[in-house]
Amino acid sequence: MRSHFYLLDMMALRVSPPLFFGLCQSDFDDLTKTTIDQRETPKGCTVMRHAVLRQFTLACSFLLLAAAIKSDFVNMAAPHQSPCVIQNSGGQPVTNNNDPLAKFLSAAGPCPTNVFEFRSRLTSGGAKLRPTLVANRGFHNQKNPSGAMHFMVFEIVSGRLGAFGLEINDGEFFFGHFTATDGTTLAADQRPSRDSLMVELIAWDDAKEVFNFYELIGDGKRGQWFYRGDSVDIQNDVRLLHRQANPNAPQFGGRLRCSGCHIAGGPIMKELAAPHNDWWASGRPLPFGSLKPDARLAPILKGMVDADELAVSVRAGLGKLAESAKFRQAKKALSLPERLRPLFCPVELNLESDPTPLDDKAAQINIPAAFFINPLLAQKPIAINRAHYDAALAALKASFPEASPKRPDADHGWLTPVKAFSDMLAVEALVKDGLIDREFVIDVLAVDLTNPVFSTARCGLLRLLPESADGDWQKTFRDSLQAAASGNPAARELLNNFTDPQRDAKFHQARAERFLSQCQSRLQSKDAVIELVRLLAQRRQEASDSEISKNRRGQILEPGFRVIFPTTTPPIRSGGFRLAEDGLIIRQ
Repeated sequence: MRSHFYLLDMMALRVSPPLFFGLCQSDFDDLTKTTIDQRETPKGCTVMRHAVLRQFTLACSFLLLAAAIKSDFVNMAAPHQSPCVIQNSGGQPVTNNNDPLAKFLSAAGPCPTNVFEFRSRLTSGGAKLRPTLVANRGFHNQKNPSGAMHFMVFEIVSGRLGAFGLEINDGEFFFGHFTATDGTTLAADQRPSRDSLMVELIAWDDAKEVFNFYELIGDGKRGQWFYRGDSVDIQNDVRLLHRQANPNAPQFGGRLRCSGCHIAGGPIMKELAAPHNDWWASGRPLPFGSLKPDARLAPILKGMVDADELAVSVRAGLGKLAESAKFRQAKKALSLPERLRPLFCPVELNLESDPTPLDDKAAQINIPAAFFINPLLAQKPIAINRAHYDAALAALKASFPEASPKRPDADHGWLTPVKAFSDMLAVEALVKDGLIDREFVIDVLAVDLTNPVFSTARCGLLRLLPESADGDWQKTFRDSLQAAASGNPAARELLNNFTDPQRDAKFHQARAERFLSQCQSRLQSKDAVIELVRLLAQRRQEASDSEISKNRRGQILEPGFRVIFPTTTPPIRSGGFRLAEDGLIIRQ
């Protein structure tokens, strides 16, 4: 019996009062039943059992009181913790998302209020985090200006959150956060000042088959989680892109701040192709100068991976979105010009450069072929003499802003905007869906062939498309081109491409190959290189002047936040020069 009381004592210290009371009641019933069943036993035994029963009752009462006191003490020390609630932009709770973040936060107790708590929660749950780092103000600028966010951390989340049954594949979950400096200390900027952006996050929703976009925003005391919208909402925000009633006053939807950069609806990394200018790599780490990471940032940076890994993950995420049946179905509800926009016009952009750092002083600069021509037409890099390139930078008085010591260019030479990988995937999806074929694609890209990204002539043809893909829309389009041909050279060229059987894909690709050969021949002289660098500076400016950079809530080049390109003196305006098919630069 003593061992039985001891067991009750141990239980009282480990279970809640209601549960302990239930256990006592169960044993009390057993003892009572035993006493009743043994009425015919000798009197002495019956008296003894009644005494045991009284002792058992007193023991239960005493230990029940002890358990209740202990329970109150524990509750006082660790109050009940409410589950995490994600709000939408209107302050209402979001309960129907099915991405890893929504599932994880709703099942894991209170909301993490900063990136440190968030990372700890993820890793303790079993997730694998792979941080990457980009220099916001240029590879060679660690300290000017002192108040700028010099670096940003982008993290790839993958693996299995075992306790929650969540499998996160590559390309499905990314988040980013910022750094700040205090003297020579580099820290993760997690100050929860009101309306401060502490974390931005994108996660794949298995049910909707699109990406959801989230932000952790400071409220003055801590970070609060907000759901801002998804890939389809972004398409609604940019419905008028390149189709504005007044291009001088472009209008964009206001659902997501993210729609200013993630215009295609997925993850984005501008420097997607190697060498990933301004990104950290184990073979070429970003210099921190006199800055030293503090005790909370240092462990994050210790786990950094090469930018190549982020590029692979971003491509995987973009591919997942492009293959999404539900996202493609949602796009079918858009107008025909909206669906064909990535073919005629830029929606996003990427940046490419010479693969060798300028400081290595290689004898040649390799110009990315995508500067000259769309990759679907031809792919062959052009090499120029490094001395000619240096002479061109000097002639144009090129200077990289904020760099110390002063330098004329970015870390890698010939950093240029190119057609976005996401745009190419969107065009490929249109072909797979049967809306257009490969010949249609090549015919369009061959218009203003030498201007692969920011061709106002080719993009202007978007307005001649019918609104709907119903009926024989291609005949309706050809009729519109015919009507405009007399006063619109681009319309006339595209009409010829459509109607002349000789002007097929092989014809245009042969044109493109001849063009690249002409450029290589022309660029043997210093003067020719100077003129082409002038065109490079113009195309950088055209990226800033393009409608994709006019959304007031955010811009793809992130001016003010990032410094990407060198400047020239005087500045070179958009549209002043064009590249002819014989490789000559012509003033317009």
